[in-house]
Amino acid sequence: MPANRQLIETILLACLEPNPIQFRSADEHDLERLRSAIRRADSPLGASLRSPIKRNSFLCGCLDFTKSLPEEHLIVGYGFRQGKTTMIERLHHVSGRERSVPIPDFVRNEIRRHHFHATDAEVIVFHNHPRTGTEAEWLYIVKAIAEDLPIASSADRTVLQQHAYNAVALLRKVLGQGDVHFYIGESGFVRQFNLPNILPFLDQINSALNNTVPKNT
Repeated sequence: MPANRQLIETILLACLEPNPIQFRSADEHDLERLRSAIRRADSPLGASLRSPIKRNSFLCGCLDFTKSLPEEHLIVGYGFRQGKTTMIERLHHVSGRERSVPIPDFVRNEIRRHHFHATDAEVIVFHNHPRTGTEAEWLYIVKAIAEDLPIASSADRTVLQQHAYNAVALLRKVLGQGDVHFYIGESGFVRQFNLPNILPFLDQINSALNNTVPKNT
């Protein structure tokens, strides 16, 4: 297993995040309707739903759509907070490769536009991590330690930081308003990740401290 700071950070952050979602039978009622919408959502216009879908039903559908696919996918749902859930009305779908998926500018811009335009506006970002059996052996050691739970990568957390930890998003967190939520689908589970990378922040602090400490002459 590589002795890598980023890898250690990834494991530690994953240990601090919520358990996977426990889906119920009611969450599976919209699977076929959502599957059809995901297929139609691969253009910059995306796809609208005839009637809104609750957040857990949306995530259950995302897992169902991607669970047997060999490449990574990004599925973004746009909706509004309702009580403790989000009602999804529209979505984008982007197909990627085995180890990565691009985030087109039109998706980045729409996440910001939708989240900023109303205080109860919410965005649900789902990203799958397929497992083909050809990954490095250390990954499966880590997965065994983590009981096979989804683990967000450093790149995943960088995107999280861009959209969920900007000035507007942080103010909304404080005020309890609509948020941008990020989820990983992996190994048959869906799990939210909500912590940004901390190594860049620690490195900045260390650099600032080194610059303020007078050197011996």
